[in-house]
Amino acid sequence: MTPRPYGPRDGRPIPLSEYHESRHELDGLPVTVADKIPVTNTPNIFSYKAYVFAKTPALVRRFIKATKADVGGVGGHVVAADEVKSIIGKFVLDNNSYRGEPIFTSLIVTHTGDDCAVTGIMAESVDMAVVDQLLWDALQEGAAKAAELGLYGPGQDLVADAFTGNLRGTGPATVALPFPVRKDNPSQTVLVSFADKTEPMAFNHFATGAYMLPRFNTGLIIAASKMKRGYLFEIVDLDTKAQAIEAGAHPRDAQALDGKMEELAKGLQEKVITLRAPEDLYDIEGLTRSSRFVIARVWTRGEHGEKDQLGYICSAERLHNIKTKKGFTYGGKDDPVLLAFAQGDWPAPGEITSPWATAPMVAGDCRGSHNLHILPMPINSQTSYWSGPILSAITLSCNIHTGRIGAISDQFALGTPWDEVRRQASQLAIQFRHAHGVKQPATLHEEELEYQEGWKERRARLERQFEVKPPLTFTNGNPHAHGNGHEPAASAPASAGKAAGRPDEID
Repeated sequence: MTPRPYGPRDGRPIPLSEYHESRHELDGLPVTVADKIPVTNTPNIFSYKAYVFAKTPALVRRFIKATKADVGGVGGHVVAADEVKSIIGKFVLDNNSYRGEPIFTSLIVTHTGDDCAVTGIMAESVDMAVVDQLLWDALQEGAAKAAELGLYGPGQDLVADAFTGNLRGTGPATVALPFPVRKDNPSQTVLVSFADKTEPMAFNHFATGAYMLPRFNTGLIIAASKMKRGYLFEIVDLDTKAQAIEAGAHPRDAQALDGKMEELAKGLQEKVITLRAPEDLYDIEGLTRSSRFVIARVWTRGEHGEKDQLGYICSAERLHNIKTKKGFTYGGKDDPVLLAFAQGDWPAPGEITSPWATAPMVAGDCRGSHNLHILPMPINSQTSYWSGPILSAITLSCNIHTGRIGAISDQFALGTPWDEVRRQASQLAIQFRHAHGVKQPATLHEEELEYQEGWKERRARLERQFEVKPPLTFTNGNPHAHGNGHEPAASAPASAGKAAGRPDEID
């Protein structure tokens, strides 16, 4: 067995006493409230003491990285088990070392629906491939615990046979966003958003609203920061199957189709276009109205409109375009992750999340086969009605000098106006489901149905029963004949005092 590139040098797990936990943040301090009523399941922050409390921290580039996967759900695809989350967290904390330094200086473990997530801060000195392997192995540990507990679909999103040096394309959704390097002002606000039972296109509602339209973001009009220049959008074409067909592969030639898709996806390359807002607003809206094109990254603009700082990144890929042990199969609606900077040159948290107050419909939901209104929920919430789709969004106050997550705010917390949004979205979802049932637009096009093997069998059986016939017309004396309606008129039958109508008239 190849030795792991991570973990403490002596092979012993790193003791939990090496970490500061935010749940102890008030130890030794005066209590300023008589009673604290919890309104959300706030994540516990683990911070490596020796680094986040350093008096003279190294001024290096740091990254925030978020990785999420479904490794097994309680009672179906409903909610992650606390024990599974703890096993994943324990594995990461026990092995949080690379060449004598911590991999994550600060991290949290959360869930949205049945997806478990690890979000942490790391330095540029840590090899990203090592981080990916640590997370892959941690999720495998979680899947093993899920199997032990009898949870549904253990290892659901771990579609690759083994870790291949990069988490991208193996199933989990993962993104990393580099922090700016600056001597002053160590504070940086980061919005982390997790979606369950939907696809990357859902986050287009974030980007096209908060980064383009003043009705969602007043800062586009009144801010003195770089925001006034607009943003640059990198939009990725996710559908390598459609690209393969457009490149000449016949849609019914499975071998040619797979070969061309593999060629197009070689090296995990992507087909991307860069557009400007507000100049290219119509083009951006036109492309991102469909699931095929997703805003993967957003940049600020320099004085001459050039690409400046990256501040928004979405896990934009489609699992059904990744070659797995089962071939090119649809592995899920991808359940994407988003990291975005807030404040300063970027929208405020309330501006970023404001588009969700419209309760838009997104693809996914139960069996990954429907369109339904997305539900903004507090972090660590479960799905319920028709399995979702749901969305969480939290903001992290990060110290970019020490690499510490200082505090967390839940943007969709209970006891806020989002309660009213949830009520309206729920009413719309129930009415829409009842009105349309299995028919479109409540269900997706048959090529987008996630669990479609049963439908393929049914469709193939019914296809064999179809017949090719001339269109139905009506001729004299034979209202059920299949003719062209131009046969010579037959003699009118004798009738007692009844006037004969037109030859093709039905009384």
